[in-house]
Amino acid sequence: MSHRRRVVVLGQTPYQALFPAVDPLGKTVRIGNQPYTVIGVIGPRPGIGSLDAGQDDIALIPYSAHSKQFGTRVTRSRRGRLQFLMIAAVPHEGVAREDAIRDVTEVMRIRHGLRLDEANDFDLITQDAALRLWDQVSSATFLALVAISSIALMVGGIGVMAIMTISVKERTREIGTRKAIGARRREILWQFLLEAVFLTAIGGVLGILFGSGIGMGVHYATEFPVSLPWWSFAIGIGFSATVGIVFGIVPAVRASGLDPIEALRYE
Repeated sequence: MSHRRRVVVLGQTPYQALFPAVDPLGKTVRIGNQPYTVIGVIGPRPGIGSLDAGQDDIALIPYSAHSKQFGTRVTRSRRGRLQFLMIAAVPHEGVAREDAIRDVTEVMRIRHGLRLDEANDFDLITQDAALRLWDQVSSATFLALVAISSIALMVGGIGVMAIMTISVKERTREIGTRKAIGARRREILWQFLLEAVFLTAIGGVLGILFGSGIGMGVHYATEFPVSLPWWSFAIGIGFSATVGIVFGIVPAVRASGLDPIEALRYE
C-alpha cells in the first residue's frame, strides 16, 4: 500500500478471458492504459440470486494504486470522494465481532476528522446486514413480480377466452358441417383447445423475446450482469400453455357441444 504497487487480483471472468490456458501469475495486464502485475486469481464466487450473477466479473487493485492513477481521495468534499469501501477483517481469537465493528467505526471517524459530538457521516454495513437487506429486497421484488405476472396472465386469459368465444360463434356453420360429415365431439374439442394454446404460446414467445431484449439492452447500456437461464424460458412457455388450456376449455366445450342441425341453420 505504501509503495502504491500496481498489482491486481483477477476474478474468474477476466482470468478466463485473458489467460484461458496460461498461468497468469506474474503476467501483465493493462487497466486504464497502465500495466498491472497479476499476483492472484479469485476462485469461482456463486452469486446471491440472478441479479448478483457478476461476482466473477471483477478485478481487485490496491486503493493506493487506484488513488494515484485515477485521483480518488478520501476527503470531506463531495468531488473525488470515495463512495464505497469494502473491508475484509478477521478478528483475533477472543475478539468479538462487535468489538471489531466498533474499532473500524472509530478508525473511520478519525479518518473523517469527526469530533466526539458529531454524528457519523458514513454508514457501516456488515455482511450479515447486507444479506438480510438483500433477502428483504429479493422477497419484495419476487412478490411484486408474481402479483404483476398473475394480473397479466388473468387479463391475457380473459382476452383469449373472448377471442375463442367469438371464433366459435363465427364458425358455427363450419362446426355443424364438420359434425354432419362425421367429426366427433372430442375432435372439435381438441381443435379449439389447441387453437387457444397456440395463441397463448405465441404470446409467451413474444413476451420472452421482449423481456430478453430489455434485459440485454440494460446489460449493454449499464454493463449490469443479466442472467437468462434456459429453464425460465421453459417455465414461461409452460405457463402460457396452461393459460390457454384453462381459459380455452369453456369455448372448446361449447363448440364441441353444438347440435349439428342447429349449427347448420345458424345465420
